[in-house]
Amino acid sequence: MEILLLEDNLSLNKAITKILELDLHKVSSFYDGKMARNSLNKEYDLYLLDINVPGINGLELLDFIYKRDNTSNVIMISSNTDLQSLQKAYALGCIDYLKKPFHLEELRLKISRLQIKTRTPSSQISLKDENSSLTKKERLLLDLLLEHSDTTVSYAMIDAKVYQNKMMSMDGLRALVRRLRSKLADDIVKNIIDEGYSVASNVDKNLRNNTQQRTHELEVANDILKQEKETLLKIASIDSLTGLYNRRTLEQEFILCLEKCTDVEDKLSLVMMDLDYFKRINDAYGHNVGDMFLKEIALILNTIFRKSDIIGRWGGEEFLILLPKTNIATATIIAQRVQQKIQSTLFEKIGKRTASFGVSSLLQDESFKSVVGRVDKALYLAKSRGRNRVEVF
Repeated sequence: MEILLLEDNLSLNKAITKILELDLHKVSSFYDGKMARNSLNKEYDLYLLDINVPGINGLELLDFIYKRDNTSNVIMISSNTDLQSLQKAYALGCIDYLKKPFHLEELRLKISRLQIKTRTPSSQISLKDENSSLTKKERLLLDLLLEHSDTTVSYAMIDAKVYQNKMMSMDGLRALVRRLRSKLADDIVKNIIDEGYSVASNVDKNLRNNTQQRTHELEVANDILKQEKETLLKIASIDSLTGLYNRRTLEQEFILCLEKCTDVEDKLSLVMMDLDYFKRINDAYGHNVGDMFLKEIALILNTIFRKSDIIGRWGGEEFLILLPKTNIATATIIAQRVQQKIQSTLFEKIGKRTASFGVSSLLQDESFKSVVGRVDKALYLAKSRGRNRVEVF
């Protein structure tokens, strides 16, 4: 079927296009919303629209499409999962939603829900004129010949399949075959005198080769999409400036930590760190210097904490560290070590700096929000008592 794809990620766009084409769909792909809208002088069977794209966004294009035809099939694509965007997309009329990163089979599953007609063998045969098409009877005859490529298709089989068990005159059948031959790029329909018709012996081999080639290309495309998925997962889970986990990933890692805490002695402690007077650095030296400072802090954290510890940027100049199987006393000692390391480091362009720390441990059956609230109170206590210190709540 005819599909319009709007996706501004170059590699993902190419991977999706390749996969859809291997499934014998015709794809018009775009990276810019305005360019996609300008192409809507024709109808498409399906629209795949990323929400966050240049030009006009996917939601605006979705609205434009449904104002022209409210029966259109539109699937939205986005890494944006906020409820408001989802509600708006469905309110405008989209039939489904793909959350990045997604797997190849997920895309195929959603498309299959649209009850796409199965492509017949004749769809793999080239026509002389790409803009021409076969009539229903011509396609039925060609499909019948291809499905029985290893034998002769009798007149009776043609009457049953093409003419719905009605006996056709030989003149009418010959006329149908002539019309079919005139449209095919290659002379593949062979007359078997007094028996029926068949296709050239090399056709079945070519079809098998084409299938094998498409299977190989599909595997390659699947690998591309898998790599793209891994890249998107990394982008979605990592803070782009520091290379540490982002806030959302910290919440996910907390859940994983709970699953591993099988014993009451498996304590989970948290350390929250805030860089003292960070705004003054941005005001005095500029944001580039501030960003460089944040990167240096990330390096210090990575050198001090264990590989099993989960280090993330909580937001701005705040960092949150999850310490599995660590009691509050040990967590406090580690936080003090980081505090001393920072205050003794001579940072490029800005000299010596300090940080404040809050420490707390997870209570039984406590939620992430609750324990973060307590460690945040400990941090507030450290800042209210003069900064550059560690406080426990």
